[in-house]
Amino acid sequence: MKIIKNSWILLAIAVVASCTLAYAIWPAFDQKRTLALLVADGTDTDSEQIWHQAALEEGIKLEVVSASQFLRARPSDQKAYAGIIVPDKLHRRASTYLTDTLRDYVRQGGKLMLVFDALTYDLNGAYAPESARLSDVAGVEYAMYEKFGKAVVRASPVIGTKESVSRIGIPPGRTDVEKAVSFNSQTFDQWMTTYRYSELKYPLFQTGAVAADTEVMMLTPETQVVAARHRLGKGETLFINLPLGLLKNRTDGLLMHSFLRYFSDEFVGLPRLLSAPDGIGGLILNIHVDNGSAIKSLATLQKMGIFDQGPYSIHFTAGPDVNQFGDGLGMDVVHNTTTQQWIRYLQARGNAIGDHGGWIHNYFGSRVNDTNSNEYEKYLVYNNDAMRKVTGRPITEYSAPNGNHPRWVIDWIGRHGIETYYTTSNLGMGPTRMFQNNALIDKRTWSIPITPFGRIASFEEAMFAKQPAGPMTDWLVALTKFVATNQTIRQIYCHPIGVPYYADSMRALLDTAKSLQEQHLFNWRTMTDVARFMSRREEVQWKLSDQAGKLELKAHHDTSLAQMTWRIPVALCQKPKITHGKGIVSRQADHHWQVAAGEVRELTVTCTAESEH
Repeated sequence: MKIIKNSWILLAIAVVASCTLAYAIWPAFDQKRTLALLVADGTDTDSEQIWHQAALEEGIKLEVVSASQFLRARPSDQKAYAGIIVPDKLHRRASTYLTDTLRDYVRQGGKLMLVFDALTYDLNGAYAPESARLSDVAGVEYAMYEKFGKAVVRASPVIGTKESVSRIGIPPGRTDVEKAVSFNSQTFDQWMTTYRYSELKYPLFQTGAVAADTEVMMLTPETQVVAARHRLGKGETLFINLPLGLLKNRTDGLLMHSFLRYFSDEFVGLPRLLSAPDGIGGLILNIHVDNGSAIKSLATLQKMGIFDQGPYSIHFTAGPDVNQFGDGLGMDVVHNTTTQQWIRYLQARGNAIGDHGGWIHNYFGSRVNDTNSNEYEKYLVYNNDAMRKVTGRPITEYSAPNGNHPRWVIDWIGRHGIETYYTTSNLGMGPTRMFQNNALIDKRTWSIPITPFGRIASFEEAMFAKQPAGPMTDWLVALTKFVATNQTIRQIYCHPIGVPYYADSMRALLDTAKSLQEQHLFNWRTMTDVARFMSRREEVQWKLSDQAGKLELKAHHDTSLAQMTWRIPVALCQKPKITHGKGIVSRQADHHWQVAAGEVRELTVTCTAESEH
């Protein structure tokens, strides 16, 4: 995973042209039911794709609007948008007319998500003299080039409050409680962290004065604003002083997804297609079995009752060696009958059996790189062939030894029927399509990030770090409750050898999972199960329209809408009714309706719209 630590890289981002006025009348969106992504005229569609994909994965309706389309629209049409997002990088230059129009949009009741360097340049590519022209809309002074010069952007840690981190939807493990910072009678002590790195810094603008009625949600140790809500007139702005698109491009997409979902759910209040099958949250436990001694540890896990729950994703390195050829420390899956018996036992219990890299774990994991596919591809073949032979089935899951996952490996697994892979990129996220350099890497496969516990991620790493059991227990229980409450999917991983050292933590995880499962709030998932659901979900066509005070949600899938579930805020409409197709409507505890589709290809849901929400 690449961590962004240098602020100067942002100054090299290509400048995108902004609006040009035209004359045709632009048709408005369905009244108050869609988010608009406001981009500069002529923006490359590949650059927009990263926001489209994030919205798709979060189940949010998002449509692109160019600056000229927005300016041509009548004021009543502009106010029809449920909310407007102005992204980083894609829309840096703007006319004063555009910034003034957006200011009026917010004053008249609009909801705006303003991201980092959006609209900070004039049409000549220059910063405003003192601070960004929309500083009053954001509620904080930023982009102060005259004051800070080349240091206008700096790299800094990011801290939230316990409440704000929960509201934004950052999962337990991506923050750590460290030195507290006080600001406006709030305690900021939830520091953003990342796997294996001692310090995580994000690029952001240095900020100045903060308006009195601004709610700061995240800041730096020097109390510079990172995220804030600000009311202006009848409307409100969510200002995010982070390059969300750039971070997603650099394989740290958690904050883009979290803020996008927060803006849609809590700021605007729109329906969303949930990213968990049947709307039931769950965990993927990915167990890596990479050497001969790990087979003995599987018996310990069996005695602990771990395999009484599940299913899990369990991946094997199949060769006879581990560090060097001939050391005999591997599992030798093809010839070792004990190993074969374990694989078949786990497979019979419904667990998904996958490949853990290429045949000889440490040798492959430490040497494979972007340029040696000709030499190392054969080890992927050896491992896959061995696992197919023992399981009698195609292998559909993959995990990289030592987390070492060159680009060519992604292409290889896509060509060989593997549908999903574990990754240490995009930490803390649910299943996602991988992006780099404004490009979707591979449409054939789903990457499933791990959720770490701060700078560690597995029991054995915790053991080496001498981590007390108490915090590990708290994290696992909190994460299990997080996925249940947020109706989402996350992945954790371990090796069999490390689990007994944290037996009480593992039992707490299993007990919590069992209790929530009995309440129909949690399910264990495999990587394959989740990937196939996400692929079907991508093909769902749906929209929410408003016709004379009646809301109508229409959905279609060529095969089946089964397991697809929509979240509709109670404030948006009265109890929905299914008028075509089959499904279940229920009222959830967190003030939203839930509509779960049955085994149908088409579904229509109607309800009476609330006059205000």
